[in-house]
Amino acid sequence: MRRMSEPLPHAEEAQAGLVRHFGLAEFRSGQAEVVSAVLSGRNAVVVMPTGAGKSLCFQLPALLLEGVTLVISPLIALMKDQVQQLSARGIPATFVNSTLTELERAERMRKLRDREYRLVYVAPERMRSESFLNTLKSLGIVLMAIDEAHCISQWGHDFRPDYAQLGRVRKFLRPPRTVALTATATPEVQADIVRSLLMKDPQIFVAGFDRPNLSLKVLPVAGDEEKRQLVAARVARGGSGIIYCSTRKAAEGMHRSLVSGGHPAVLYHAGLDDPARQRAQDTFMGDPRAVAVATNAFGMGIDKADIRFVVHANIPRAVEAYYQEIGRAGRDGRAADVTLLFNHADVFTQERLIQANFPPETLLADVWHALVRAPDGYSRGQQALAVEAGGSEMEVSAALRIFERAALLERDAQGGGAYQLTLLTGADPAQQKSATAARMLGLLVTSFPTGRPITIEVATLALRLGVLEAEGRRALSLLEKAGHVLVKRPFGGRVLRASSRVPFRELPLDLAPLREQQRRSLLLLRRMTDYAYAQKCRRAFLLRYFGDEPETDACGSCDLCNANTRVVPPRAGTTPASARPAAHSELAASELRRFRRDLSGSLGLAPFTLFNDKTLFALATALPLDRDDFLRVRGTGERHWERFGAKVVEICLLARAAGHAPTPVLRAQRRR
Repeated sequence: MRRMSEPLPHAEEAQAGLVRHFGLAEFRSGQAEVVSAVLSGRNAVVVMPTGAGKSLCFQLPALLLEGVTLVISPLIALMKDQVQQLSARGIPATFVNSTLTELERAERMRKLRDREYRLVYVAPERMRSESFLNTLKSLGIVLMAIDEAHCISQWGHDFRPDYAQLGRVRKFLRPPRTVALTATATPEVQADIVRSLLMKDPQIFVAGFDRPNLSLKVLPVAGDEEKRQLVAARVARGGSGIIYCSTRKAAEGMHRSLVSGGHPAVLYHAGLDDPARQRAQDTFMGDPRAVAVATNAFGMGIDKADIRFVVHANIPRAVEAYYQEIGRAGRDGRAADVTLLFNHADVFTQERLIQANFPPETLLADVWHALVRAPDGYSRGQQALAVEAGGSEMEVSAALRIFERAALLERDAQGGGAYQLTLLTGADPAQQKSATAARMLGLLVTSFPTGRPITIEVATLALRLGVLEAEGRRALSLLEKAGHVLVKRPFGGRVLRASSRVPFRELPLDLAPLREQQRRSLLLLRRMTDYAYAQKCRRAFLLRYFGDEPETDACGSCDLCNANTRVVPPRAGTTPASARPAAHSELAASELRRFRRDLSGSLGLAPFTLFNDKTLFALATALPLDRDDFLRVRGTGERHWERFGAKVVEICLLARAAGHAPTPVLRAQRRR
């Protein structure tokens, strides 16, 4: 954070507003400088960790400036939470997003045009609406705040295409000041934010990344059983904590293990229904000893000060994601420990997840052809579509998002359609305890023949009974359970409709940005792997990663600075130590291993027949850049050079560019 010896502009006004609007006596570290810059009409990029108080950096200026502030946020839950908190303080704020009905949206837009709000929160997708943009333009937005601004950058760990249009939006609205805020942004992401938003000479604030109360540790593990034992041991020590897992399946397995071992824990992932997720979150927030097992879906909006530990059972996909998640520990300033349970096999799991999010062109083509073959829309669901296209559900889901972003796909409303009902013999309305169910059965008996399927929408039945649709659904369910009616429900998901019928090759679809994003995602994962394999202070590694220079290279509390807790993770999973040179590049080894696996699969050969582990690690040690250096490595020959020498050199160039130094490895006998 920039330090300023002279008094900050607008300091008295900002201090008075802090007390009047938020009831706070003083700013947190860094907040006053940001507020001063915004009030002075400067554009700003603010990089502060989760929990450091970024929201106040735009909320307070919004109340001190005359006019409407536009806040762009990708998280609906966070929008609702912040608007609720502001409204509780008597601050006129609202959100406009997809959770509102048409009537609610129209009413809020009316109030917005009448300038009844000081802050309006929207998702970036809302910026696609020309009418909405024209309304904002007519208001004269005084401040544009962009939360989770790292989503703008393709170097960010959570890039979202809808954020890429915000530079155009900003140019159209021309707000006198813009502030972009994020909890995690490296210097290259910061530069990307400035460039994408078309900012001129913004002030960049980076602060608060040093969390000396967090003890950082990486523990080597041999497999899932050891992970479960270590997690159970940490939970048994007490305190509230979070155990992060990379997949729903892994989270469910860890949760079962803890509960069966007598350690109460809640489970949270995106596959649970809304009530289950809400119950888990409420339990975790309300119990000072609660432990949550979760995927990265858990945490946004979680502001619990007394979390004593965070354990990552699997390596996260990026340093940014890791730092954001461990940052939820120890917000009360007391000591907390954060541990990464590291097995290199987990890196491959993350690689597969990344690859699933960027499906190959062949799968995209198969999904498209399946959609085109359904002229009335594909209504069998993503699982059936995955089977038909020969891919995983995750790959198919990613493919559908790609088509949707390119305006090649539309999704109908969820759960629409008519029911098929068959009235069974012996149906007696008098036997029903529910009055609504009895009336519905009476209506069916008098209106439709027995034993013959009829098609009707529940909304129509409910209307004829004079009840709400939800009550009509409950009544129909009671009749079904009683054996009076056979019910065939419509497809419960969303019907998928291709916007055209042209062959895949003729689609206006540019896949180059997608492949670039995939490459960057894999590179971010490699940087996270570098953290696991770090040989010097972990705290210094994290601070430098985010451009916040550490005061010392020895924090004294991480496992690498404290001799009593120092550990060295195993290299490359279960590969025997005898096969590994001591100074090999793990980046090169990982890339060579993936290349060998892919090539062996395409050729239908066992991987070791191409080159064995000893040769793989020798190449990752020598990092050859030409034919002669390649042939000096034990286990190589002219045949290897001709078949895949160029790819090996490409991988070695990548490793050297990442700062990995070669160590010469000589052959016992040079082949002629």
